[in-house]
Amino acid sequence: MKLRSAFSFVGTNFEKLLLIIVVVQLPLLLFHSFVTNMIYAVTPNAGTVYSVADFYYAFFTLFLFLYAQVPFIKYTYNELEGRERPLRDALLTFVVKGFPFFLFAGLFGLLAVIGFSLFVIPGFVLLAVIFTAPVIAVIDEKSIWKSLKESTLLFKKNFMKILLLIFIWGCIELFLGIALNQVVLNVTRSYAAIISVQMLMNMLFYPVFVVLLTISTIHWRSDFNKLM
Repeated sequence: MKLRSAFSFVGTNFEKLLLIIVVVQLPLLLFHSFVTNMIYAVTPNAGTVYSVADFYYAFFTLFLFLYAQVPFIKYTYNELEGRERPLRDALLTFVVKGFPFFLFAGLFGLLAVIGFSLFVIPGFVLLAVIFTAPVIAVIDEKSIWKSLKESTLLFKKNFMKILLLIFIWGCIELFLGIALNQVVLNVTRSYAAIISVQMLMNMLFYPVFVVLLTISTIHWRSDFNKLM
């Protein structure tokens, strides 16, 4: 039901979400592509399975994943609540109040990547624990750091749902990305074409995921408050 609601929301509000994609997500994706390409170009390959460049790539990916959520969360919540000028408020929230989320994304993106690089599971669990914190902070208009406590409580109550949401959605995007890359490679070996397809897929899937996460978090908080 939540997935259907997310797709319905995106379909109904596609034009305004597209503006957030163009103004916020696309520049961040271009920045991610530029930085990671530079890192791979200047980082020597030691011949191991994973290089230092892979570590930086994973960090920037998680960092931008956490940071770019803010305007999508705010717009989704504003629309669900029927607030005036939901798009303007969402973009202003990202510009004016985005710095704490920037720091949060940097810190926990780094910690999660370290956890993934050590034993995989610690990084996955840490990501799941803090996963709803940005949604809570944006909805309640409070500090992202003060939202960590409730995020942890929501994880304890809904840990299986949160873990499955991250795992299943991640697998869908991963396998679809691999399939699309193969299709592109059958047509052209152009690196620009491959990157463009990856960006396009991210721009289509990411907003749906954030809308789904926002709707789910609102539902989990409602159920949790009923038990209090």
